[in-house]
Amino acid sequence: MIRRDRLVTVALVAPATTALLLLFAGGLLGAVRQSLEPGIVGGLGGSAWSALYHDPSFRDAVRFSAEIALEATALSALIAILAALALRRHGTFARSLFALPVPVPHLLVAVIAVLWLAPGGLGDRLLGGLPVSLVGDRAGIGIVLVYVYKEAPFLALLVLAAMGRSLAEREEAAAVHGADWPQRLRWVVWPTIRKPLAAGCLIVGAFAFGAFEVPLVVGPSYPPTIATYALQATQGDLIRGQSLAAAALLVAAAASFALAAAVIRLGRGLGE
Repeated sequence: MIRRDRLVTVALVAPATTALLLLFAGGLLGAVRQSLEPGIVGGLGGSAWSALYHDPSFRDAVRFSAEIALEATALSALIAILAALALRRHGTFARSLFALPVPVPHLLVAVIAVLWLAPGGLGDRLLGGLPVSLVGDRAGIGIVLVYVYKEAPFLALLVLAAMGRSLAEREEAAAVHGADWPQRLRWVVWPTIRKPLAAGCLIVGAFAFGAFEVPLVVGPSYPPTIATYALQATQGDLIRGQSLAAAALLVAAAASFALAAAVIRLGRGLGE
């Protein structure tokens, strides 16, 4: 009976999965071929990968992308936990209000951030000058803040979904047995929320590592992220730049695959 249910499930998801694999695999194979194309004519080669390996700007792009992804994910996770703990005893209105940034496009948030926080922007004019530079900052503070504004509510929703009535009952039972709040947080709350939180953090990290629009609008001209590095490569050299950009984006895709594998492995480990 269980085997039959699995076959029915596979049959239901097979059309969508097949279409997704064809589209994604086709684009991925096209990117691989493009990364091996030395120019307009000629056979396949690895000149783009060699140039990428020896380019210090690309190494800076990888480092900058990793820093942004790590900082944005860590801050979003911390805010999400605190928000979920505060909102779990509130109703739908408070949760919906906190989740308002989730459906807003990242590009729109980035544009609004530039209008308000850039030098000469609305915030700069109203306050007579901002104490810190957020737009175009070489440390990527503006990029991180945009991601935190967008992703913290997303992670909070995942955590809230794991916090059901049974969690409150287990917390009450632990309190009856003498557990204080830090102990209940460590022994009861954290084991309940760690699995969805970890999966959500890995998703956020993969997105922030390879995203394009927010670093382009809010970030500095240097160092670039991997995505902005790929764009600059195509603008600098229309022939060789296409192969260089494809190779750079394949590196970001490989990092996303690694994070996806980590999600699966983590989910199995935490589910045991």
